[in-house]
Amino acid sequence: MKEETIKNRIEKYKNGETSLKEEKRLFDEVDENESEIKILAGFVEENKIETPYNLNDKLWNSFEKKTAKKNRFKIGIFSAAASILLLVSLYFGFLNENELSYNEKEALLNEAKSMFSDAEVKQTIHNIIIETDFIIVYTKN
Repeated sequence: MKEETIKNRIEKYKNGETSLKEEKRLFDEVDENESEIKILAGFVEENKIETPYNLNDKLWNSFEKKTAKKNRFKIGIFSAAASILLLVSLYFGFLNENELSYNEKEALLNEAKSMFSDAEVKQTIHNIIIETDFIIVYTKN
């Protein structure tokens, strides 16, 4: 392996920019006279840890348990608050019944009627000048 290529791969490895294939090639293609890389390759090989087969399943299950507890607690708090709010609103709704008597309703109706004038609205007559499918032109008399 060329010395420049090895140095480039080592720099990439240190910066964390190598792919798994490049790392394997770097450590597998070590010559006998490159002792530093051989020591590093031996260290990496000895400390390599295989991931368990069902690691993702275990992780997701642990996440779901933690979020389920939090969600259950939040749902309980919100439902209790909603129940209390409903009871308070019903209590104040029945407590403040402000129903008007028949005479009061009649007086309010008569007051509202007196606000409108008795004059009838004049009917305006429109004369159509041009009428097509899209437009109607008319005058107002």
